[in-house]
Amino acid sequence: MKTRILQILGVAAIATIGMTSCEVDACKDVECGDNGTCVDGDCQCDTGYEGTDCDTEERAKFIGTYNVTEACTSGNYTYSITTAASGSGITTIIISNFGDYGVNVTATVKNDNSSQLVIANQTVGGGTFSGTGQISGNILTITYNVTAGTSTDDCTMTCTKQ
Repeated sequence: MKTRILQILGVAAIATIGMTSCEVDACKDVECGDNGTCVDGDCQCDTGYEGTDCDTEERAKFIGTYNVTEACTSGNYTYSITTAASGSGITTIIISNFGDYGVNVTATVKNDNSSQLVIANQTVGGGTFSGTGQISGNILTITYNVTAGTSTDDCTMTCTKQ
């Protein structure tokens, strides 16, 4: 009787090993680098990173110097801005000479591969700024509002990367 039970358990163990050894690890040959994790064969990137190997900072596409043409309720303007990575977070950039006001504003890159940024309401240099932007190729478009005292100006910046 004991021999029969051992034979049945042996066959069950072999069948179980055989079934589980046929499963394929979908992540076996997938490399997600230091900034992602493989899930079911695809890389899921950490916050602030994108790309097939999660090796590109999402904010990198925004970094650079731009020539700006701007249409505001107060008039039309041309000038330059510079965007740089902020040390305050992997999704944050600093926009220098924002609106040709000579001020720096902080923007947050959305972590959803949408190529969008948000300028949260912030007071800088006597004005309160807020807005949104999107980059497509070398063109960054930012729509924002600035309020200084009782004056408000609504603007759209078209920024061409140099």
